[in-house]
Formats: sequence, C-alpha cells, structure tokens
Amino acid sequence: MSDPIELAREDARKNKAAARIAAAERAYSRAAELARSSDNHLALAHALRHLSDIAREKGALEKASAHASEAVALYRGSDDRLGLANALRLYALAIPGSDRAASYWREARDLYSSLDVSAGVSECDAQLGI
Repeated sequence: MSDPIELAREDARKNKAAARIAAAERAYSRAAELARSSDNHLALAHALRHLSDIAREKGALEKASAHASEAVALYRGSDDRLGLANALRLYALAIPGSDRAASYWREARDLYSSLDVSAGVSECDAQLGI
C-alpha cells in the first residue's frame, strides 16, 4: 500500500482499535490534510467523519459538529449514500435535542432504510422515539 491517505487512515484505525485515541486523532487529521491537499473529497469526508466521532467521544461537541457538517456537505456531492447516512448520524449526535438533530435522524433513517442497514434504522428509530 503506497497511498499516503490510506496509510494514515490505516494508522488511525489501528490506533483507535488499540484505544490510543490521541494517536488515532492525529492520524485521521493527517489523512484529512492529505485528502484536502489532493482534492480527494471522499477521503476527506471519511477522515472528518471519524474526527467528528472522536471529538464527540471526548465531549467536544462543537468540534464534532463542525467536522460532521463538513463531512455531510462533502458526501452530498458524491454518490456515497452510506457515508452520508453515517455522517448525518454523527451530526445529529453532535447536536442532541435540537430540531435540526431530528431532521438529520430522519434523513439518515431514510438512507439506512433504502440501503437495508437495519442497525442504522433501529438506532434512528430509537433516537426519534419511533
């Protein structure tokens, strides 16, 4: 594997799996920088999605929201519907209790349903009180 973005993502995955969260965050940030500089929108969206998740887990909801918002915008410009659903989920998790969160949960639910991702549909239903 010689793709530097994929190498950074793999490093991030390994660090996250080993509970080395700071190292995972640095590696996803590196992947995001590389993707941004090479105009690779999908790789950037993927890295931002994971950065959002890490920020949310650390309690940094504003940062999580910013990363998720950018990821959603990037996925909307692609045909990666699962990536969009996952980014919408993270955006909703970063802005709990807001009216916007409910609309993101509904959109994510529709996407998960169309993709037959039952776990995603179930989580959205639970968040929406369905």
